[in-house]
Amino acid sequence: MIQIESSSLSVTILPEVGGKVGQIHDKLCSRDLLVPPQNPYRTIPVDGNWLAFDTSGMDDCFPNVAAGTYPETPWAGASLPDLGEWTHGAWQIENADVNEVALKKQGTVLPYLATKAIQLVDERSLVFSYCVENHGQDPIRYLWSAHPLIEVEDEYELIFPHGNLTFTTLPPNAQTYAWPLFEGKSLSREWIRDVTTLKIFVAGMTEGWCELRLPAHTLRFTFDLDSAPIVGIWLNNFGFPRKKQVPFRCIAVEPCTSPSDLLDDLDSNAYRRIAVGEKVSWSLRLDILPHKSADA
Repeated sequence: MIQIESSSLSVTILPEVGGKVGQIHDKLCSRDLLVPPQNPYRTIPVDGNWLAFDTSGMDDCFPNVAAGTYPETPWAGASLPDLGEWTHGAWQIENADVNEVALKKQGTVLPYLATKAIQLVDERSLVFSYCVENHGQDPIRYLWSAHPLIEVEDEYELIFPHGNLTFTTLPPNAQTYAWPLFEGKSLSREWIRDVTTLKIFVAGMTEGWCELRLPAHTLRFTFDLDSAPIVGIWLNNFGFPRKKQVPFRCIAVEPCTSPSDLLDDLDSNAYRRIAVGEKVSWSLRLDILPHKSADA
């Protein structure tokens, strides 16, 4: 477990638990922003079930999100775990200081080297930087999705740039909706039914940002539309987890590469690829902006 800190924020990073961000803590108002641990932190084995381990905090999903198989030769039919390879196993620490942690990981199913850096660039801003290099002899098809589970007690507002925004649902139902209306509710500020979840993919943005406004904070996500043209939104109104664990309420704001959680349910041209020997890089910025009343 590693912590990076500014005078305003403390960020806990867990290289041994898929390199996840365990928590982002606002020191000035003593608030945790992410869902807290639901189970003891443990490294998830390569063949382990993510749902049987801790599901809190902020993960990165690569090269897939939902469990499935790789669709193209020479790795066709290879099994990819739930939330992708990056959440399973440990990441190696390349560098760690008070403001930044740099990690690296070799692919398990696919032949690549991934690096990830998490940096506090100022008192209230984090930048997540990613690079993946293809070490194989064939192109690699991939998805990437941020996966921050943000604790939401009640009121919220989701803000996107003005434009002709649409969204689809997961699982898909062959419909495209105009943001933000869905089944008589405005998803920008109204909760879905109790004890349910909903995953959607928002498209049509003309600028690479979105905001989740909460009573105490605004979380602003900034990204390059060329790298992440879609924003997934997962609304969890005490519908997850099920079975023996205690459900919680959260919203995940998930900038991502494609409007899917699987590598084989869209046209092949809808996915990104890393050419042989190529390095692909992208980044995500998170600004955590307190409301004046929260610090009073």
